[in-house]
Amino acid sequence: MLDLAHGYHQNALICLPQDLHTLYVYWDFTPARIRILVDFFHHVRPEMELTLRLCRQDCPLPEQQLTLESLEPGWRYFSNLDDRAAYHLELGAQSPEGEFVLFSRTPVFQIQPGRTVEPAGARQLPPGLNPDWTIPPEGQQSGSNFSWS
Repeated sequence: MLDLAHGYHQNALICLPQDLHTLYVYWDFTPARIRILVDFFHHVRPEMELTLRLCRQDCPLPEQQLTLESLEPGWRYFSNLDDRAAYHLELGAQSPEGEFVLFSRTPVFQIQPGRTVEPAGARQLPPGLNPDWTIPPEGQQSGSNFSWS
């Protein structure tokens, strides 16, 4: 695992897409942030639990959530994501009644931004590109002005 909190003195909540439907999430907190969170949970709201939530932009409720057992660095895979949806992660505290206090939030992301669905068998080419143009086999001269060296 990366050691961002201790090595670089920065809190980390990192999202890395693994495929079109799976997201890897890693978190690591600095000692200062851990002290603040421990004080919050011990003195202010002891009934709350540290929670990581995956939220879709088009849905008011979290799609998936995880209760973190400790403040130590950790990771999790979120699966069954919609590759066309926009998401963000929220890290915070949740009460047994469902109240949520937000500590950190990632920017909005998509697993595959700008994806377009092509009809089966369709070839979409940029305007003006001839589909019959090919790269000649190695050692033969190209019939165009382009150089592939």
